Amino acid sequence: MAKLLFLVTKGFDNAGLAVRAIQFAAVAADKGHHVEVFLIEDAVYWGQLGMANGVYSVTGDHMQDFLDKLTKAKVTLHVCKPCADKRLISPDDLIPIAKVSLGSDLVELVANPEYKVVTF
Repeated sequence: MAKLLFLVTKGFDNAGLAVRAIQFAAVAADKGHHVEVFLIEDAVYWGQLGMANGVYSVTGDHMQDFLDKLTKAKVTLHVCKPCADKRLISPDDLIPIAKVSLGSDLVELVANPEYKVVTF
């Protein structure tokens, strides 16, 4: 199975694309691939408790459903520390699978030849 890193930058300004990113990560995890998600910029909001409620794609897919699947699969959801700090999001505000990570953590994942990187 593949190791996949989903790098998500889209927040409320393009919530439909953010839903797709989380959906594809959930599909990959469901198929047995090792999946990690890294949220940067406004995408860090998706790691915050309750923020995905009521967020849908244009086709009606609900982001919370996909986050629930990622939670069930125990996928790590990395939340960029400086991005979260800028938006006043603390570790206590995050969903259970989310963890605060640094840019150096992202670089290590991207530099690892075992990972394929998918960006949104």
